[in-house]
Amino acid sequence: MSQEIRHRNVGQGSGSGETQNLVMGRPSGSLSAKALLDSSPTQQGSVMKLHVPSIYVIAPTCLQRILSSGWLPEFMSPYWTDRHMVLIGKFLYRFENEFSSEPKGAPVPVEAVEARCLSGEEDLDGMEFAFRNLPPGCNSVFIVSTFGKTQYFGVATKEECTTWVNSLRESRQAAITRSMGHSEHVPYPARWKYFDGLGTSLLKSKERIKKRLAETNVREMEMTSLEGTYISRGHFS
Repeated sequence: MSQEIRHRNVGQGSGSGETQNLVMGRPSGSLSAKALLDSSPTQQGSVMKLHVPSIYVIAPTCLQRILSSGWLPEFMSPYWTDRHMVLIGKFLYRFENEFSSEPKGAPVPVEAVEARCLSGEEDLDGMEFAFRNLPPGCNSVFIVSTFGKTQYFGVATKEECTTWVNSLRESRQAAITRSMGHSEHVPYPARWKYFDGLGTSLLKSKERIKKRLAETNVREMEMTSLEGTYISRGHFS
């Protein structure tokens, strides 16, 4: 298998997402990429997002290097994929592309964001292989960290990387200032406030789903452990 990290292309979004949102009652129906892009976002643009299997996250650095050597099945290997990101108001949104009807995953609250450009392998925390295998057209990487989660994004130039990082930092400071009530004199677009409400609702919805899944997994593990105990004690033939 090739040792290069895979680059997955995605097709343009269809309108079916809007209908699905209405049926399922999800709050992201009005958070389409077009709606956000038409509302003068702080920053927006196409990026490459690195998707890393959970095995890399929990593995020590020495094992990560072995895993990245190319012997894993293709579906278990890290890969880069196209995303269109929009920074507006209190959140950073990720879309499949600029035509998508809803965000990918939960919006990222900028108040909790730490962002920086990668300056060298010392910043990669065991992800050196990702930096060595950037997709064509990507020459710089920045990271977005929040709540212990780190995401890697590739862009075309160092200047673009710096622009994203500075925009995220400025948005973070502005959001903190607003939350402390120190920016009453600073105009804030009503449209952004509307999107902030939708983004907050979507984030809470994603967190509830994540919590339920975690609780289900714990119950299943407990049941499996209990069944194993009964079998070992001869309760089942």
